[in-house]
Amino acid sequence: MIDTIKVNNKTIPWLYVERGFEIPSFNYVLKTENVDGRSGSIYKGRRLESYSFDIPLVVRNDYLSHNGIKTHDDVLNELVKFFNYEEQVKLQFKSKDWYWNAYFEGPIKLHKEFTIPVKFTIKVVLTDPYKYSVTGNKNTAISDQVSVVNSGTADTPLIVEARAIKSSSYFMITKNDEDYFMVGDDEVTKEVKDYMPPVYHSEFRDFKGWTKMITEDIPSNDLGGKVGGDFVISNLGEGYKATNFPDAKGWVGAGTKRGLPKAMTDFQITYKCIVEQKGKGAGRTAQHIYDSDGKLLASIGYENKYHDRKIGHIVVTLYNQKGDPKKIYDYQNKPIMYNLDRIVVYMRLRRVGNKFSIKTWKFDHIKDPDRRKPIDMDEKEWIDGGKFYQRPASIIAIYSAKYKGYKWMEMNGLGSFNTEILPKPKGARDVIIQKGDLVKIDMQAKSVVINEEPMLSEKSFGSNYFNVDSGYSELIIQPENVFDTTVKWQDRYL
Repeated sequence: MIDTIKVNNKTIPWLYVERGFEIPSFNYVLKTENVDGRSGSIYKGRRLESYSFDIPLVVRNDYLSHNGIKTHDDVLNELVKFFNYEEQVKLQFKSKDWYWNAYFEGPIKLHKEFTIPVKFTIKVVLTDPYKYSVTGNKNTAISDQVSVVNSGTADTPLIVEARAIKSSSYFMITKNDEDYFMVGDDEVTKEVKDYMPPVYHSEFRDFKGWTKMITEDIPSNDLGGKVGGDFVISNLGEGYKATNFPDAKGWVGAGTKRGLPKAMTDFQITYKCIVEQKGKGAGRTAQHIYDSDGKLLASIGYENKYHDRKIGHIVVTLYNQKGDPKKIYDYQNKPIMYNLDRIVVYMRLRRVGNKFSIKTWKFDHIKDPDRRKPIDMDEKEWIDGGKFYQRPASIIAIYSAKYKGYKWMEMNGLGSFNTEILPKPKGARDVIIQKGDLVKIDMQAKSVVINEEPMLSEKSFGSNYFNVDSGYSELIIQPENVFDTTVKWQDRYL
């Protein structure tokens, strides 16, 4: 039987695996210790180690093969494109229903003078020594219990997704009364109250309640500019995209504004946007916060100010009563972000008294569309020693812009989440999960997000990420009757 390999579900039609290849598995290594005066050795345990091996491959290179006769360089260039990845890839034999998470190592050696057929080897490195089923599994909890059947020969990690049908101070999932993972606080002796009630939370799916900004330009050197453009719903109905840019110099864009249902003295405001950075260009998008007099209080946003480089940064600026700016945060993307085509950016500004806290994080929207694994996270605090920036937040505006005369790096707002922070007694339990929030726990990536915000800091000290063993496991969800929970997993093999 002629077999071939798939790399991230891609194949080369003229490439196949040489007959006789032996698939390595079960790479357990024993640890023993010799003792003087005693025959043999003492067994100290075993562990499953990473390993590497060569896969012998054959290039079909005749008139009947795909694309006919190929030159040495034609084949080599295609192979380099096929195997050239810095990160792990899914490596699958086309005849099998499982895959490895693999790296490739060179060199690729091809005979200078081609023969028929052409043979070579590629070195595979497995830092993760397991095989994973191509087909995933999932099950939904009934009465806060969910069964998991792992048909593989090794334990396997879980992905847990729980939608809150009521507000809660914690979420916990336990396995067979053995292991548990919890985020939040379940201590019954502490008072439970919602000290962070939502004031206005919205995904940008419509313009209800918003008013187009026509003449009121935004006086922010970092994140403002000329208004007058229009917003349209974009990103599959989930974002505000600027269009019909005004004819003016400098930063030109679209703005929309609305009042909050109530003024907030202490608050937490999160703005999220999507950045299309496959191509180069300049752009900025921001949420601007105003006081009850309509004066600018704060701006939080993302900007790429270079038309020929992909070096974005997140900026937070405060404004005093006179409108004088004070930049308190300027965080440039880490280099790992430069090669990503599409990113989702979150920026959060919290004010409690005279202390401002900033938290930012991002997702690779191409490789992580479900937003389970936050990257490039950062936090900072700043103290308003002179108490110049204490006015209540009453109005918000969304603004996206390009720089006149240069290509636009499209940046679209996705949502705005404005929360009031109430005084919290010492020792009280906070409602960290609001009704409608989605809790996502990735046991393999060791990440937990609530409404796409990293919440590892809220993980209970005694709890741990866990795997389910081969066979049947029973999972219990707590608190009862609060979450609609789904568990996902892949059968895993030694």
